[in-house]
Amino acid sequence: MLQNDFAHYGELVSAWFAEGSTCLTWSDLPDFGAVVRAFGADPDSGEAMNVEDAQIEQYDADIPGVLPVLVAGEVGRWTLVVEPNGAEGTRPEVLRVLAAEGRAVSVLLNGPNADLLSYAAAGAPVIAHNLGAESGEDLAALPIADAASIMVAAGDNDRLARQAAALVLAERITGERLTEEWLLDTSHIRLLVASPLSDDIVPEQYRDHPILQDPEISAIVRDPSLTAIPRIRYLLVRSVVQGSELGHPSVEEALAVLSNEDADTAGQRIRARRHIWALRDDLRCSSRPQDALRLRAAEVVLHGLESDLVDSSRKVAEHAYMGHLTDAQKATVVILGNCLRRILG
Repeated sequence: MLQNDFAHYGELVSAWFAEGSTCLTWSDLPDFGAVVRAFGADPDSGEAMNVEDAQIEQYDADIPGVLPVLVAGEVGRWTLVVEPNGAEGTRPEVLRVLAAEGRAVSVLLNGPNADLLSYAAAGAPVIAHNLGAESGEDLAALPIADAASIMVAAGDNDRLARQAAALVLAERITGERLTEEWLLDTSHIRLLVASPLSDDIVPEQYRDHPILQDPEISAIVRDPSLTAIPRIRYLLVRSVVQGSELGHPSVEEALAVLSNEDADTAGQRIRARRHIWALRDDLRCSSRPQDALRLRAAEVVLHGLESDLVDSSRKVAEHAYMGHLTDAQKATVVILGNCLRRILG
């Protein structure tokens, strides 16, 4: 039986999904409109189209600004959404909506970074398995007893077989087989992905992070408003400085300026910026490996001291995430960066 399943989906992957990225997402949410809105599409603005024509349209549309598309249709009691060159169905934000009253599963094939199998059930954390990784706890958490053995049967070095195995698992979850007939069905609806859901302020991996117990951070997360921008900028810069061990009187001066939101600090900011410039130049001349990290941190401090609050904060958020930061500092940078993006739109 499993061998027949592998043969079926191996042929389907080879014929339909060997070139270009495709995301297939099943949701048992009964409201079709709610399903496609979770992807950022308007259910009232579609046109009839099969998956083949949508693939041709999307794969040939190598034009900046062209909106991605999806094709949606029913398969049994599930809605299946196919995204040629898209990946909205992999996002936890989307999967949680799709599983609000039950379950959702998605398979990303030939993704830009990895092939993924994702699963969501109402009220539970989203499970995401990289098809190129070893079987682990993520597969064990799927509602299929032999999920790990199915992936093992696909082998480690056969990408097509592992993609086929992911579609086998999707069928085991949904109880519905994906067929070429379904992909060629012209009664499906093609829609533009015009308004994707906003990113979660707190990503899945940080939902229970201790940093959320910090009163200042939790207050910003609860109410990310324009008045919070100066404090967000300060906390981002401080995290980078602490994580990079950029201890220096000029840095302390800069942090004091950034933390003093109410004072008229134009002159102080200019003076602090001049001192950080000098520190940056010294770090550029240093041959010590640790000073390369401190140089990046000094650049972030300089961004923080720029006069335009919005532009300054954007630059800080864009450059603050660094691999050498501690887990708590990374969580702070990611969460507050998301708050800033939510505020600025």
